[in-house]
Amino acid sequence: MFRGPLLELFGLLFSGNRTNDDIISVVLSFFSVLVIIFVVFPIREYFRGFVAKKLGDDTPEMAGKLTMNPFAHIDPMGALAMFLFRIGWPKPTPINISRCRNVKPRTALVLTSLSGPVANILLSYILLIIYKILWLNMVNDIVNCIALGLAITIQINIFLAVFNLIPIPPFDGFSILATVLPAKAVYFMEKNQQIIYLIFFALLMFGFLDIPLGFLSNCVYWLLDKASFFIPV
Repeated sequence: MFRGPLLELFGLLFSGNRTNDDIISVVLSFFSVLVIIFVVFPIREYFRGFVAKKLGDDTPEMAGKLTMNPFAHIDPMGALAMFLFRIGWPKPTPINISRCRNVKPRTALVLTSLSGPVANILLSYILLIIYKILWLNMVNDIVNCIALGLAITIQINIFLAVFNLIPIPPFDGFSILATVLPAKAVYFMEKNQQIIYLIFFALLMFGFLDIPLGFLSNCVYWLLDKASFFIPV
């Protein structure tokens, strides 16, 4: 999961034993990351802004984030991280919870924080349906490659949703957790955010989180697969 298409390409270039399957795998990896950057991230951030707007906050609209234009959402470093590690981020949509006057502040924080991961999961569901339809109508190699590319995109997208729900700062999961934690606990975690994140990043890079994150991602995929039962594959 943490080896993006650029690293795969470098590995392929320096490999002495390249096969057609290896080349196709790298191409599909690039395809999936491009879909995430140019389709998923814009829809995700638009959805966050849309939810905030419905709650009474016009900050996203004023910042020009209520658009599907990918260039309004692309963060260069986040895009590079996607190409290197398959974990990246768009430009964050600015949200002012105090302006969400249609609901209580805690409710607004939960809803706006959940909106991103929910958008990821809903998009994964739509892509899974398209994937299943393509799989049932496998007429040539091009359709086959598109289907495989969508399968990779779905896996990455679900993982990003789960990843963003991790309950530590600066992830969406922490914003949700902060609504029920005592103020002292929230202050402690925010004060020590860098240390907590470094520990988390070390655990991530050394593979200690592969099993729990993989398990949760597989659970979400299983639920989406069951919810698309009307397309038997």
